[in-house]
Amino acid sequence: MSASPSDFLNIDVLAEAVASRIKIQGPALKRVFDLDEAAAYCGLTRDSFKKKVVRDRLRKVRLDRNWRFDKSDLDQWIDAHKEQIANEAA
Repeated sequence: MSASPSDFLNIDVLAEAVASRIKIQGPALKRVFDLDEAAAYCGLTRDSFKKKVVRDRLRKVRLDRNWRFDKSDLDQWIDAHKEQIANEAA
């Protein structure tokens, strides 16, 4: 009789630990991003993103002298500019 991995490892505990780690570390699960996180989320450099924020009047929240960006606003902006962003990246 051979031993299976489940004899030595509690799969349910491992799955819960992985799910917990993903929830904590997943930046896409955040609702509000700072400037650098928002730029990375949109796939742009910080400077390029700042220019687009000013030019496109992207919605933002000012907290403690810093801009913050709501994920849903970023998603709407991305959807509205999909072709433009794809052409600039090429």
